Amino acid sequence: MMAQISDYSIVTYERKPGYWRAAVNRKDRPRSVVDAAKVLSIVTPDGFASEAEAQFAAEKIIRRL
Repeated sequence: MMAQISDYSIVTYERKPGYWRAAVNRKDRPRSVVDAAKVLSIVTPDGFASEAEAQFAAEKIIRRL
């Protein structure tokens, strides 16, 4: 089963001029973390030339979850 993009929030940000990234977080994540080994957020590994490219890369990551 493929993850649904609607279950995640994507925040794009410009890491430095011309290098965009996106952070992906589950919308239903718990407020407190009991197990430190759980992944709470994923950040796109590369810097993209535009905000739209970073957004698209984050959506691709979600689809692979």
